Amino acid sequence: MVRARADWVYCPGIRGGCAGIPGRMEASGGAIAAAGKKREAMQLTQRQEALIARRLREMGAELDAGLAPSARQERLREIQLGIYRELEGLQRPALSDEDVLSVLRRPPRGDIRVGASAPGPISGAVWLGVCAHNAARFGAEPWMARAAAFALGLLVGPLALLCYLVGYAEWYFNTPEKARPAIDWLAVARRSAGPIVALVLLRWGGGKAESLISYGYERIAGGPVPPLGSWAWLQFYEGAAFYLVFLSVLPLGVLSGLPLANAWGHSLKRLAQALVALYGVLVCFGLASILAGVILDRVEVYLQ
Repeated sequence: MVRARADWVYCPGIRGGCAGIPGRMEASGGAIAAAGKKREAMQLTQRQEALIARRLREMGAELDAGLAPSARQERLREIQLGIYRELEGLQRPALSDEDVLSVLRRPPRGDIRVGASAPGPISGAVWLGVCAHNAARFGAEPWMARAAAFALGLLVGPLALLCYLVGYAEWYFNTPEKARPAIDWLAVARRSAGPIVALVLLRWGGGKAESLISYGYERIAGGPVPPLGSWAWLQFYEGAAFYLVFLSVLPLGVLSGLPLANAWGHSLKRLAQALVALYGVLVCFGLASILAGVILDRVEVYLQ
């Protein structure tokens, strides 16, 4: 076994050749250095390292021929780190060759070609570059557009994320096809559908559990469950909580599957999963509260 190295990358020469070029990636800043430390803990076999190197050579051969060597090396470093992030995201105790191959088959974030006419993220993008694009359109500074987007989020909550997606769709479909960044639509569908399915199943399961509590009470007490007051708070707030989480998770899932800049995809994916888990905790506490109310009601009846 060998450690996944973050201090080198295979870079093709001007005519498509390839050689290992050492470097510490200082130019990429603290984010690259932090990602490099994570890679150091990941174990890969020599065959898996060879598969990654071969894939980097293939991508390097597709880079713009007129690209400066430093820019070519930097782009390949970003691709290499992206591969390691994807492998780390699998969260497997030991990676198989098939795991590595499945990651290498995915298209890289953005387009691997770099140049003035090459597809890629909007210049100055933090996520998808919607704020930077609209700021440039109206002659404003990007921070102004981002501040306006933040204020919109405070006012309308998760609907701001839907507005952001609409803004990206407007830019994407009005951009010539050859200039658009590559999008893995299967990944978009998978990452948006997964949390939604889990959310719906949690709500369905919570409803079934509540019906089971009512059925058990009727069998024991011989009558319907009496009004439980504040113990039954889940019945009053669950619907609002469900739709709030739904409207948050759906755009987050879609965003996490798009070619986000700065490796935000995994972070938004984890945020969507965390919101679904939080909803599950809410349902569990609500069911426990209903059950406690039912038990206290029966105790009160027996004590009378």
